Amino acid sequence: MLKKYFALSDKGSRDMNKAIVVATIGNLFLIAPLGLSFFVLRELLKPLDGSMGEALKAWHFIAISVLIVVVMFLLEKLKYRKTYNTCYEESAQVRIMLAEKIRKLPLSYFGKKDLSDLTSTILNDVTTIEHAISHAAADIFGAAISIIVSAILLSFLDWRMTIALFTFALIGFIIVLFARILIRKSSKRIMAIKLSVYNLIQQLLENIKVLKSSDKKDDYVQHTKNTIDYSTKESVKAEFLSGSAMIGAIIIIRFGFPLVIAYGGILIAREEITLFTYLVFLLIAGRVFEPLTSIFMMIVEIFNARTAVERQQEIVNYPAQQGSELFTPNGYDIHYDNVSFSYIDDAEQDTVHDISFTAKQGEITALVGHSGCGKSTIARLAARFWDVSHGTVRVGGVDISTVDPETLLTAFSIVFQDVVLFNDTVYNNILVGKQNASHDEVMAAAKAAQCHEFIERLPNGYDTVIGENGYTLSGGERQRLSIARALLKDAPIILLDEATAALDPENETLIQEALSTLVKNKTVIVIAHRLRTIEQADKIVVLNKGTIEDIGTHDELMKKTGSYALMYRLQKESERWSA
Repeated sequence: MLKKYFALSDKGSRDMNKAIVVATIGNLFLIAPLGLSFFVLRELLKPLDGSMGEALKAWHFIAISVLIVVVMFLLEKLKYRKTYNTCYEESAQVRIMLAEKIRKLPLSYFGKKDLSDLTSTILNDVTTIEHAISHAAADIFGAAISIIVSAILLSFLDWRMTIALFTFALIGFIIVLFARILIRKSSKRIMAIKLSVYNLIQQLLENIKVLKSSDKKDDYVQHTKNTIDYSTKESVKAEFLSGSAMIGAIIIIRFGFPLVIAYGGILIAREEITLFTYLVFLLIAGRVFEPLTSIFMMIVEIFNARTAVERQQEIVNYPAQQGSELFTPNGYDIHYDNVSFSYIDDAEQDTVHDISFTAKQGEITALVGHSGCGKSTIARLAARFWDVSHGTVRVGGVDISTVDPETLLTAFSIVFQDVVLFNDTVYNNILVGKQNASHDEVMAAAKAAQCHEFIERLPNGYDTVIGENGYTLSGGERQRLSIARALLKDAPIILLDEATAALDPENETLIQEALSTLVKNKTVIVIAHRLRTIEQADKIVVLNKGTIEDIGTHDELMKKTGSYALMYRLQKESERWSA
């Protein structure tokens, strides 16, 4: 039950069960000081009932007390190890598991989730579960079990006093069960509000340059502040709701103590219980309500943890792309057969529709068209970044939907329009293309991508750390590093998405020469807006509103009156006008 509730691994479940056992033993052993007190009490009451016995010496009590303290210390130390240490290990494994799961999810999933949402799940939600397990779960279940055991044992002493002791505790527990529904709803609502705050802050940081250069900065900042204030107020309301329910339950269970006093007094007056039994229940009542209070104070954490678990399980249960790890294509032709795709499920209009053509090995296939016509989508469908809605994409005759995405990507070198670099050295950023590459191979790739000269000018050369996403470099330098990665990987299929968009004319020419060497005997799909860069392409696929308008070489398309010839002439006129 606990394994499912907290979404624990097998090891985590076993560790929690051990922690609960230790916590239960520790709680039950807390009865030992009470037992010693009962023994002393019985000795003190002997003169009242006329019985006398041999008095125990003081050092006996001292020795027993010291032994109890030592055992309690050892049990607490063992509980700490079984609870906290194992819980932190479980949390670390959960974060790794989530990261591995996210790595295998299709890109369509990330279109439905904000980055702040995923980050919050891996960091905040896992921490919420971790805190609930380490600080609350073992103690709650340990205390609950020890109280049940104590109730059973006390019932043998006097069942009527036992009922009086726990009647209000049962009422308080019923209140908590009803409050749980409201607390869960409130927890989900507060989480949604907090996510909106995280998203606003992330947007503020990502777009700080745009906001500073516009007159909307103050409005956006004020909107963010208002959202944070609203989140704070709603969080306080939620805390007040849960706190009121718990405090109310705690106040009610405390009525058990006066009930024991009153009802026990009645039974003594009727001579239905002894004075010793009455005093035993008074002492137990003074002790038993402390763990009950702790349970009610901590149980809110357990309720909130369930909300975090559900968010975590949304990632775990999301279907990952499956496929064989064996990929043996007959060549590397990419064939699109009546392919349609939409980013939104059940969309009335596909992003690309009924696409059919073949990008042959040893040829350069260019995709051109107006912005938003589906060029990048078609190229990335070949790498199985998304799965097609209809139709089939084959590489070397193999349906890529049957191949594991990571296995498939070993055949691709991709240069994106949006470059992604890591906060690491230049050398390691290039090495991403081929982890086992030699130093000479990295140098050769950097030189071929026209990177070597600007790298040598950096403070530490190839060992220079370039900051998050390479913010210390220019746009052209960052793009050339990504091209160096692709050159280093030297895969049989190359996807170039505006690979030279951020380069000056001189470097663009040099990169084109480097790419001409790279693409030899390979399947190349090029996405370009500057049509002069793909004049020599073997095949040009002209796209218009997600469908293929025409296919041909540059010369063939220029002889027609389609959109390609129009776009080419407009670009030429624009270049002359700029000059």
